[in-house]
Amino acid sequence: MSQLRKRFIRDLNIRNYSQNTIKHYVTALSQLARHFGKCPSEISAEELKEYLNLLTLDNKSWSTVNMVISSASLLYSVTLGKTPVMERIARPKNVSKIPTVLSVEEVERFFATIRNLKHRALFMTIYSAGLRVGEARYLKLTDIDSARMRIIIRDAKGHKDREVILSDKLLGILREYYSRYRPKVFLFFGFRRNVPISASTIQKICKTTLNKAKIDKKASTHTFRHSYATHLMDKGIDLRIIQALLGHKSIKTTMIYCHLTKSRFADVKSPLDDLAV
Repeated sequence: MSQLRKRFIRDLNIRNYSQNTIKHYVTALSQLARHFGKCPSEISAEELKEYLNLLTLDNKSWSTVNMVISSASLLYSVTLGKTPVMERIARPKNVSKIPTVLSVEEVERFFATIRNLKHRALFMTIYSAGLRVGEARYLKLTDIDSARMRIIIRDAKGHKDREVILSDKLLGILREYYSRYRPKVFLFFGFRRNVPISASTIQKICKTTLNKAKIDKKASTHTFRHSYATHLMDKGIDLRIIQALLGHKSIKTTMIYCHLTKSRFADVKSPLDDLAV
């Protein structure tokens, strides 16, 4: 598959796909090839349907199944020129789920549990700016604009740059962190100072701290982004501003937080409370 892989990656690069997306698409095709024991170019539409059905029966997420279809579609239509094959493959219905959100008290408890200054600075940055894991990993020293009190997020999802607010409290934490750790290029480096901290390390720190803080919700690092948006909405910040801060292309993506804000049900009482029982 090596030559086909090179052609596929070339075609995705030409279309300006992010390296993270390319990595996931190549992995999806590798797993498909491994399942059938042959090159993806030799897999028929019926075999692909069989594979997708197995993923569904195995309770794989909508995003996982959709990624296989997207990667195969690009391989067949762009790299191999077999568009009719993919026209017979239907995409699964999207399952809309309300994301997990931590309360303000739970976020406070999480931070109170972190003793390591580097880990504390990292997660305060993620929460205070509503960052994705990849955005936090690749932050550079030059992205912290203390003169304008802004954090610059470069080449985020969809190859877009954006600016977010730099919290006064976060700036103090980052200055303390800088004086102790002296990062050179990336704000949060890994084992080597010229390499960003890994996503798996961040998730491991998150899971360990959630357990220590006795937070039982099914949360992850991305939960802090959801919590940031919901807490802003609770404070009455305009939805369009939150959309810009999160870097959402569509306002519909941001509107999910309308379902999570406390103020939405502030004046609503259950009819049970009106019963004389």
